[in-house]
Amino acid sequence: MKRIVEIDLLRTIAIIMMVVYHAAYDLYVFYDWNFDLWGENWQTFRVMTASLFLIVSGIAVNFSTRSLKRALIVLACALLISAVTYLYDPRTFIYFGILHCIGLGMMLLIPLRKLKELNILIGIAILTLLPTPNAPFPTLDYYPLLPWFGLMMIGAGLGHYLYIRNDLRIFRFPLSVFSFPARNALLIYMVHQPILLGILWIIRPYT
Repeated sequence: MKRIVEIDLLRTIAIIMMVVYHAAYDLYVFYDWNFDLWGENWQTFRVMTASLFLIVSGIAVNFSTRSLKRALIVLACALLISAVTYLYDPRTFIYFGILHCIGLGMMLLIPLRKLKELNILIGIAILTLLPTPNAPFPTLDYYPLLPWFGLMMIGAGLGHYLYIRNDLRIFRFPLSVFSFPARNALLIYMVHQPILLGILWIIRPYT
């Protein structure tokens, strides 16, 4: 089916937010920039970024004819990140980050998308009734399936209501400036940190 421009737009916005946050993280960790990365403002920005990725991933499940394959690819990338971060620092490696959550959530939504709009109510219940657990071990990135999967369920329900049931199209013309990063979101996720670190090193080598 033709790409839905507003979904591409939302995913592109999420990518930009991710790059901004990770650039701030790199400056804080590697260059000792003095700002409150763990304060309310930056952490709210981080949660908003992750939430947008999860909701859009849930919406997109409605349109994929290869959901299982896509989920397995995402999980494979998640395992690669686990391996790389373990080699970097086994004390804080990423054992269940955002990609782990999205990949497993995509698999769970394959049967659950049949619930259609009911996913919205179940997702809201998961978010409101289940607390967010702290990471059992130190880690650089932690998004447990519960309650974060609730956002993917909400996205799946919204996607069915807006685009399957009502055939909503906010934009009726293609915008390739958004479709390119949206189509390559996983690739961008995997390579953006090395690129960021390389650019920062060129501008200002580690001291």
